[in-house]
Amino acid sequence: MPPTLPAGETGTTRRVKRSATISLVLIAGAGAAAFLLARRDPSQREEDALVYDNDGACIAAGVRPADACIAAYRAALDSDAAGAPRYPTLAACERHHGPGGCTARTGDKTGDGTGNPAVFVPLMAGYMIGRTEAQGLPAQPLYRHAPEEEREAAGGSGGFASGYCTGAGGRVFTTGGGSVARVSSAVARTTTSAPRTLARGGFGATGRAVSAFSSHAGGSGGG
Repeated sequence: MPPTLPAGETGTTRRVKRSATISLVLIAGAGAAAFLLARRDPSQREEDALVYDNDGACIAAGVRPADACIAAYRAALDSDAAGAPRYPTLAACERHHGPGGCTARTGDKTGDGTGNPAVFVPLMAGYMIGRTEAQGLPAQPLYRHAPEEEREAAGGSGGFASGYCTGAGGRVFTTGGGSVARVSSAVARTTTSAPRTLARGGFGATGRAVSAFSSHAGGSGGG
């Protein structure tokens, strides 16, 4: 004799309830796994970062102390000198960083000794630092990010947002200096200590996108 079902319940109803219960268990399990992964893998976390055109803009914002703004800017300049992405031609550099976004860098070891520029590099357009000293984020130079293929795709629609990219290829989108950016810890802590010579495509589509929102950085940061 088949088992007696509770009043008002059919076999189909019981199967639906059981399926829903299993789905909820699976969803809860996936959420717990993601939470544990984020705790174990610091690269999954996000950091509050500040983006400024220069140390003067940083000081004017009043979030970080003046000495911290100046020290971070100098560190970013040093990082740019040591690890800015290199391109073999001006055209290759501008295809990624936009017209007028690059300059010749002489004195490189790969030069031909005739005074000709060894490489072309993007102009430093700003720098990124942590919102507080306690975060321990390294100051990073930022470069204009305006790859040719994205500019052509946008056309004259006004939908193209150039933003910035780091020397390691992480992309940072802002709408102005003094923005607070939510940056993945992996991008915020990845710096370049040696130059890389890039081909025509530059970072291209492989650059990791960094979400950011424009906000006037209020409050006081650590010194």
